[in-house]
Amino acid sequence: MMNLMSLWIFIENIKIMSKIEDCTKNISLKNFFIKDDESSKISIIVQENGQFKVINKTSENINFLAIDGCMYSSSDASRCDCAVFDDNVFCFIELKTCKIKSRNVNRAKADKQLKETIIKFKNENLIGDRKMEAYTCITCKKDELFTTITNVSNKSKQVEFLDELDTELYYECKKEFQ
Repeated sequence: MMNLMSLWIFIENIKIMSKIEDCTKNISLKNFFIKDDESSKISIIVQENGQFKVINKTSENINFLAIDGCMYSSSDASRCDCAVFDDNVFCFIELKTCKIKSRNVNRAKADKQLKETIIKFKNENLIGDRKMEAYTCITCKKDELFTTITNVSNKSKQVEFLDELDTELYYECKKEFQ
């Protein structure tokens, strides 16, 4: 099972730029959102108007991990944005904001980033025995409000993730912890 110490060792091994404390947060709110911060280029937790919604029915601690721009340099475009996890499930998340006509390009890029991150975490044994999930979240932003883009799924990619990575792939902008 992954804990903060194993994450810290992993981070030290890949020579990253931030302390683990700067990349992780424990949240017990019933609902919160994740979005990419435009100034820092790192995924952050917000109370409202985010790209990805986390529903925490039990109000137990949910762990948030900023990956792109925190665990890894933002120049490494092959990593997903962040993850949320508890003792049972580890969810990798890639956030994309786009124009509607580019949603398939963004979906394909997001799927690739998720896959490469999952492989890295599995190779470093950071997941433990948790169930793995991956989320490709595509939104549009207008007047500072995010709208979820639907109809971006790829069934063959979902089968590939399940077969090759033992990971459920979702094209959604929401995760519900029960």
